[in-house]
Amino acid sequence: MMETLLGVPLVFWGALCLAVAVAYYYVWPQPGPKRLAPRTVREHFVLRYFHSLVWVLLATGCFLGAGGAGDLGRWIAMLGIPVYIVFLVYVVRDRKKEDDARAAARRGAGNQDMGAPL
Repeated sequence: MMETLLGVPLVFWGALCLAVAVAYYYVWPQPGPKRLAPRTVREHFVLRYFHSLVWVLLATGCFLGAGGAGDLGRWIAMLGIPVYIVFLVYVVRDRKKEDDARAAARRGAGNQDMGAPL
């Protein structure tokens, strides 16, 4: 009997997950050229690789489930939940860090203009 999810074979879901992982590996939240707040090595690593890692874990879980190791596959796929939560926390913190840096730059620019002659 073939294992399925929503009537679709798990091998298909695993291939789809791998495709998303590869796509996200190449399209990720890169720091823009006008970025004010630099990222730490840890921030860069998490933002660069954790989203793809989530999809690889899901794909591995699908392939294991299709191969008959359903319990192990479920556990590996569920490892994607904390990894994704860590990724989301870093995304939110990164955006807040950049927004704060931009606000500080605006405040600094505003203070410089206050003493300029008309």
